[in-house]
Amino acid sequence: MALDNGGKPTAVPESMPISKALSSRVLLTLRMVAFLAMVAATVVMALNKETKTIVVATIGSTPVTATLTAKFQHTPAFVYFVIANGMASLHNLLMIVVEVWGHKFDYKGLRLVMIAVLDMVCVIMFGQSYYQLSH
Repeated sequence: MALDNGGKPTAVPESMPISKALSSRVLLTLRMVAFLAMVAATVVMALNKETKTIVVATIGSTPVTATLTAKFQHTPAFVYFVIANGMASLHNLLMIVVEVWGHKFDYKGLRLVMIAVLDMVCVIMFGQSYYQLSH
């Protein structure tokens, strides 16, 4: 509007730029939180075991019981889930190492491409494992 009236254009205040160090710290913190959550999910799922005793039959007044144990190895979807979570945990650990020390070994921006491709592979593994669990 100011240009139509022959005036000077008004200055638009720019948003405050986020420093590279701050964004790097935030990304590193998020990766560490994700790593710890994935390791916890993997350990809980791998070590989880449920035992249930059920009455199979009754002979006279004496119940005949059977004890059943359920582990993650008994369901292929759970096995895939544990393996995918373990691999994603290792991937996240590798990405934390690359985030901390990768700038020393960066070759023509290859580090950023590697992070992007490996993150996409990780998302595909998670999507497939959750799909397997839901079907």
